[in-house]
Amino acid sequence: PSIPVVSGFYIGGQASTNGLGFHLQYIVNNWLTLRSGLESLNLSHSFLFDEDDISYDSKLTYKTGGLFLLADLFYTRALYFSGGVVMNDFQPKLEGIAVNDLQYGDITIPAAQVGDFSLIVTPEWKYSPYLGLGARKLFGKNQGVSWNIETGLYYMGDPDIYIESTGLLAPTSDPALGREKYL
Repeated sequence: PSIPVVSGFYIGGQASTNGLGFHLQYIVNNWLTLRSGLESLNLSHSFLFDEDDISYDSKLTYKTGGLFLLADLFYTRALYFSGGVVMNDFQPKLEGIAVNDLQYGDITIPAAQVGDFSLIVTPEWKYSPYLGLGARKLFGKNQGVSWNIETGLYYMGDPDIYIESTGLLAPTSDPALGREKYL
Protein backbone atom coordinates (compact mmCIF):
# COMPACT_ATOMS: atom_id res chain seq x y z
CA PRO A 1 0.00 0.00 0.00
CA SER A 2 1.18 3.49 -0.78
CA ILE A 3 1.72 6.07 1.95
CA PRO A 4 -0.67 9.01 1.58
CA VAL A 5 1.06 12.33 1.05
CA VAL A 6 0.10 14.82 3.76
CA SER A 7 0.95 18.50 3.52
CA GLY A 8 -0.27 21.79 4.91
CA PHE A 9 -0.16 24.03 7.96
CA TYR A 10 -0.65 22.80 11.52
CA ILE A 11 -0.81 24.96 14.63
CA GLY A 12 -0.31 23.56 18.10
CA GLY A 13 0.72 23.90 21.69
CA GLN A 14 3.77 22.41 23.33
CA ALA A 15 5.39 21.77 26.67
CA SER A 16 9.16 21.45 27.07
CA THR A 17 11.98 22.13 29.51
CA ASN A 18 11.99 25.65 28.02
CA GLY A 19 8.39 26.17 29.05
CA LEU A 20 4.99 26.30 27.47
CA GLY A 21 4.41 27.66 24.02
CA PHE A 22 2.90 27.29 20.61
CA HIS A 23 4.21 26.50 17.16
CA LEU A 24 3.24 26.63 13.53
CA GLN A 25 4.43 23.82 11.33
CA TYR A 26 4.22 23.38 7.61
CA ILE A 27 4.39 19.81 6.36
CA VAL A 28 6.03 20.15 2.95
CA ASN A 29 5.80 16.43 2.15
CA ASN A 30 6.28 13.07 3.87
CA TRP A 31 10.00 13.79 4.36
CA LEU A 32 10.22 17.47 5.36
CA THR A 33 8.43 19.67 7.90
CA LEU A 34 9.29 23.29 8.75
CA ARG A 35 8.45 24.59 12.23
CA SER A 36 8.53 27.93 13.99
CA GLY A 37 7.28 28.86 17.42
CA LEU A 38 7.71 30.50 20.77
CA GLU A 39 8.09 29.01 24.24
CA SER A 40 8.64 30.56 27.65
CA LEU A 41 9.23 29.55 31.27
CA ASN A 42 9.38 32.00 34.19
CA LEU A 43 9.91 30.75 37.74
CA SER A 44 10.61 32.69 40.91
CA HIS A 45 11.53 31.42 44.37
CA SER A 46 12.29 33.47 47.51
CA PHE A 47 14.33 31.96 50.33
CA LEU A 48 16.70 32.73 53.22
CA PHE A 49 20.25 31.43 53.37
CA ASP A 50 23.10 31.86 55.84
CA GLU A 51 26.73 32.58 54.98
CA ASP A 52 29.36 33.44 57.61
CA ASP A 53 26.84 34.32 60.37
CA ILE A 54 24.80 36.57 58.04
CA SER A 55 21.31 35.73 56.79
CA TYR A 56 20.35 36.88 53.31
CA ASP A 57 16.83 37.40 52.03
CA SER A 58 17.24 36.02 48.50
CA LYS A 59 15.27 35.53 45.34
CA LEU A 60 16.02 33.25 42.40
CA THR A 61 14.37 34.27 39.14
CA TYR A 62 14.67 31.69 36.36
CA LYS A 63 13.68 32.76 32.86
CA THR A 64 14.18 30.70 29.73
CA GLY A 65 12.54 29.95 26.42
CA GLY A 66 12.83 31.56 23.05
CA LEU A 67 11.84 31.79 19.44
CA PHE A 68 12.79 28.87 17.20
CA LEU A 69 12.98 27.95 13.53
CA LEU A 70 13.46 24.23 12.80
CA ALA A 71 13.41 21.74 9.95
CA ASP A 72 12.41 18.11 10.52
CA LEU A 73 13.89 15.55 8.11
CA PHE A 74 12.08 12.20 8.27
CA TYR A 75 14.10 9.01 7.79
CA THR A 76 11.08 6.76 8.32
CA ARG A 77 7.37 7.43 8.15
CA ALA A 78 7.26 8.60 11.78
CA LEU A 79 10.87 9.24 12.94
CA TYR A 80 12.84 12.38 12.16
CA PHE A 81 15.97 14.42 12.78
CA SER A 82 15.37 18.04 13.71
CA GLY A 83 17.77 20.93 13.30
CA GLY A 84 17.67 24.68 13.31
CA VAL A 85 18.25 27.74 15.44
CA VAL A 86 16.79 29.07 18.69
CA MET A 87 16.91 32.72 19.71
CA ASN A 88 17.21 31.82 23.38
CA ASP A 89 16.02 33.85 26.32
CA PHE A 90 18.03 32.10 29.06
CA GLN A 91 18.35 34.60 31.96
CA PRO A 92 18.65 33.17 35.48
CA LYS A 93 19.25 35.74 38.24
CA LEU A 94 20.02 35.40 41.95
CA GLU A 95 19.76 38.44 44.19
CA GLY A 96 19.85 38.96 47.91
CA ILE A 97 20.22 41.44 50.74
CA ALA A 98 21.63 41.00 54.23
CA VAL A 99 18.86 40.91 56.85
CA ASN A 100 20.83 40.72 60.08
CA ASP A 101 23.77 42.60 61.55
CA LEU A 102 27.27 41.17 61.44
CA GLN A 103 28.97 40.73 64.80
CA TYR A 104 32.76 41.14 64.46
CA GLY A 105 34.22 40.81 67.96
CA ASP A 106 32.89 43.81 69.91
CA ILE A 107 31.89 45.60 66.70
CA THR A 108 28.40 45.38 65.23
CA ILE A 109 28.09 46.11 61.54
CA PRO A 110 24.50 46.95 60.52
CA ALA A 111 22.88 44.79 57.82
CA ALA A 112 22.54 47.84 55.55
CA GLN A 113 26.34 48.19 55.52
CA VAL A 114 26.86 44.48 54.81
CA GLY A 115 25.09 45.13 51.50
CA ASP A 116 23.30 43.27 48.77
CA PHE A 117 24.28 41.22 45.71
CA SER A 118 23.00 40.29 42.28
CA LEU A 119 24.32 37.42 40.14
CA ILE A 120 23.15 37.27 36.51
CA VAL A 121 23.92 34.49 34.02
CA THR A 122 23.67 35.08 30.26
CA PRO A 123 24.52 32.75 27.38
CA GLU A 124 27.49 33.49 25.15
CA TRP A 125 25.38 32.89 22.03
CA LYS A 126 21.99 34.59 21.68
CA TYR A 127 21.27 32.47 18.57
CA SER A 128 21.88 28.83 19.42
CA PRO A 129 22.06 25.85 17.04
CA TYR A 130 19.60 23.04 17.82
CA LEU A 131 19.68 19.30 17.06
CA GLY A 132 17.04 16.78 18.02
CA LEU A 133 15.38 13.43 17.36
CA GLY A 134 11.65 12.96 17.32
CA ALA A 135 8.60 10.95 16.37
CA ARG A 136 5.35 12.18 14.86
CA LYS A 137 1.98 10.52 14.49
CA LEU A 138 -0.73 11.95 12.27
CA PHE A 139 -4.28 10.83 12.98
CA GLY A 140 -7.88 11.89 12.77
CA LYS A 141 -10.06 12.44 9.77
CA ASN A 142 -7.83 13.32 6.81
CA GLN A 143 -4.75 13.15 9.08
CA GLY A 144 -5.67 16.56 10.50
CA VAL A 145 -4.09 16.12 13.95
CA SER A 146 -0.36 15.79 14.66
CA TRP A 147 1.21 14.45 17.86
CA ASN A 148 4.98 14.82 18.32
CA ILE A 149 7.50 13.80 20.94
CA GLU A 150 11.06 15.03 20.67
CA THR A 151 14.33 15.18 22.53
CA GLY A 152 17.11 17.55 21.64
CA LEU A 153 19.60 20.11 22.77
CA TYR A 154 20.95 23.45 21.75
CA TYR A 155 24.36 24.94 22.34
CA MET A 156 24.51 28.34 24.06
CA GLY A 157 28.29 28.65 24.40
CA ASP A 158 30.02 29.39 27.68
CA PRO A 159 27.88 31.23 30.22
CA ASP A 160 28.79 34.79 31.19
CA ILE A 161 28.30 35.47 34.89
CA TYR A 162 27.92 39.07 36.07
CA ILE A 163 28.10 40.05 39.72
CA GLU A 164 26.98 43.34 41.28
CA SER A 165 27.26 44.04 44.99
CA THR A 166 27.29 46.86 47.53
CA GLY A 167 28.56 47.50 51.08
CA LEU A 168 31.03 45.02 52.52
CA LEU A 169 30.17 42.68 49.62
CA ALA A 170 31.39 45.26 47.05
CA PRO A 171 34.88 43.69 46.59
CA THR A 172 33.08 40.62 45.21
CA SER A 173 32.22 42.61 42.07
CA ASP A 174 34.93 45.27 42.02
CA PRO A 175 36.11 45.91 38.42
CA ALA A 176 39.54 46.94 39.76
CA LEU A 177 39.92 43.37 41.01
CA GLY A 178 38.59 41.93 37.73
CA ARG A 179 35.57 40.42 39.44
CA GLU A 180 32.53 42.10 37.92
CA LYS A 181 32.37 39.45 35.19
CA TYR A 182 33.35 35.79 35.26
CA LEU A 183 33.77 33.74 32.11
